[in-house]
Amino acid sequence: MKNLFFDFDGTIANTQEGIVNALEYMVNDLQMEHLGVDTYKKFIGPSLVDSLEKFYPDFPETRYQEAVKSFQSYYNTKGVYQLELYPGMKDMLQQLKDAGYNLYISSVKTESMLKILIPHLGLDDYFEGFYGQSEDGLTRNTKPAILKYGLDDSKSAADDSIMIGDRMTDMQGGVQNDVHTLGITYGFGDHQELKESGAELIVDHVDDIPDAVKKFK
Repeated sequence: MKNLFFDFDGTIANTQEGIVNALEYMVNDLQMEHLGVDTYKKFIGPSLVDSLEKFYPDFPETRYQEAVKSFQSYYNTKGVYQLELYPGMKDMLQQLKDAGYNLYISSVKTESMLKILIPHLGLDDYFEGFYGQSEDGLTRNTKPAILKYGLDDSKSAADDSIMIGDRMTDMQGGVQNDVHTLGITYGFGDHQELKESGAELIVDHVDDIPDAVKKFK
């Protein structure tokens, strides 16, 4: 393996506080039904549009762009900074970089947001590139599409690459692009979700990732 594509939310950083706060702002702003924190935690990972379709089935598709703009009006100014790196993250990334791997981010966050977050968290030196959804949140907004974009742009061969993430969408992105898949359970998904969505290996801690990567051939 040469290329490691990391999800961001729930894999690199715990972003629950900022995302939940932005969802609650959106719900109040658009006078939507309050579903509660436990449900809003399930929004973390998939695109906002996918989650709206799943958890607000009666919310009209014609208003999706309005919802995205409302969410972003809070998240892009306040929520983006309401996060923290998982313990041991920088040491783990340095270990992989020293071992010669190319590290990338593949996230449903917009690239403009990633350009703010990566320096804010002091991660500039670890990643060769980061790939996110389109700025409007409506076109390139699925993990399969974002990962394909990253593979193409970085000229990474699928059979030399691993998608690392905490949700079913990350595993589906890997499977649909013929990329190897490594699931992690310290984020927002669980072992069953990851296994059922195509994870080849699953680990429970940040420190487990380097040894797991070595097992892929």
